[in-house]
Amino acid sequence: MTLIILEGPDCCFKSTVAAKLSKELKYPIIKGSSFELATSGNEKLFEHFNKLAAEDNVIIDRFVYSNLVYAAKFKDYSIITEEQQRAIEEKIRHKAKVIYLHADPKVIKKRLIDRGDEYIVNEDIEPILELYNQVIDNMGLHMNSWDTNEWNSDEIVEDIIHLIG
Repeated sequence: MTLIILEGPDCCFKSTVAAKLSKELKYPIIKGSSFELATSGNEKLFEHFNKLAAEDNVIIDRFVYSNLVYAAKFKDYSIITEEQQRAIEEKIRHKAKVIYLHADPKVIKKRLIDRGDEYIVNEDIEPILELYNQVIDNMGLHMNSWDTNEWNSDEIVEDIIHLIG
């Protein structure tokens, strides 16, 4: 039983790594957190995360930690409470592999320009990275981290497969 949770700012290979892991492990990918979901209210958000916490052998592309970051940055969105975060973490403690993918702000900004995004702009990157640092400091689970400026998606996937081996 494994729950692979991919977290991190935009343009840091989360979707690419998720797709490659899914192909290798035959695990489905589930979108865990999104701007659309964050408009549904705290109760529905918590219910959604709890449902995901019950899953096994899946890859979750953004989870509670992204909610904590982006809902804090963009104030119109629902956010889970610390008590809700701890309850979810307790449910997944023995099966979750939390993967944090990140890069230098300059690298992310260049990727963002190349890719484009309907929600995030360059000025959002540093505050989002700072919020991730705060969320990570308060995380109740072990986390593994890769700098996507130093590691390509294939190397990261290989490491994750070894990690969950």
